[in-house]
Amino acid sequence: MISAKSFKKRLGDISIWLVAIVLIVWAVVTVLKTYFFISYKVPSGSMLPTIKPGRHVLVNCRSYGVRLFNCNPDSVRHGCITRQNCDNHPQHNDIVVFNNPYYVNWDSISFDKQKYFVKRCIALPGDTFEIHNGYYHVRGYDGELGNIEKQSEVEQVTRDSSAASNPEISYWTAPFYHPVYHWNMREMGPLYVPQKGDTIVLDTINAPIYKKLIEWEINKIITGKDGRFYVDGEPFISHVMEQGYYFMAGDYALYSTDSRYWGLVPEEFIVGKVVLVY
Repeated sequence: MISAKSFKKRLGDISIWLVAIVLIVWAVVTVLKTYFFISYKVPSGSMLPTIKPGRHVLVNCRSYGVRLFNCNPDSVRHGCITRQNCDNHPQHNDIVVFNNPYYVNWDSISFDKQKYFVKRCIALPGDTFEIHNGYYHVRGYDGELGNIEKQSEVEQVTRDSSAASNPEISYWTAPFYHPVYHWNMREMGPLYVPQKGDTIVLDTINAPIYKKLIEWEINKIITGKDGRFYVDGEPFISHVMEQGYYFMAGDYALYSTDSRYWGLVPEEFIVGKVVLVY
């Protein structure tokens, strides 16, 4: 017969082992999620027919280099994220998961580690992107981009029919609020996608496209007056880009809110490449 003292000792030993096992499992899961793979659930149909709503995607966190945070992940600013072993970069047609840069509004970039998108990479840093009759094109790239069948549906869209088919998606794409541009889901561009080291001269024409990217990099607000731009009251003329950007789009072109509407994605926002849908 086991004494009360022996029973308590055995119970204490079991508790210690249980705690140890839980800590080991937590550590293994943390390492796997940080350095290897992580899973996400896809809530919407923006990637149909490739990914159905409710499916999960497995993301390789090492595909483009492991992201490391050198600040509080809850208050990330530009420069807080670095990559380990980043010899590889997203390529045309890669399906990637990235933090949503425009979850607050489409006029500025913000970071939230809990806000994610899964989209297809259409244009890379240094590319010039265009849409003609609903079809995606990158100058100098001869392969197909995205889902051609779904882009053929956009070819049939008019300004009036788009509102009738899907009132949540605007016929006009970014920067639709600027009088110089008349871009829409059928005709858009040319749009140059900045790469690291590019010098972007800020003027009234390209400010609607690049101003929010530069503000993210310098961590300051750029103001405009009489066609000129200022930072902290000093004239601001140009900026050398510190990282590359990407144009991301959903395969279901008629039902995807993506870079056509809110703009380009900073490289540091990219989590990794989708390697499995389940």
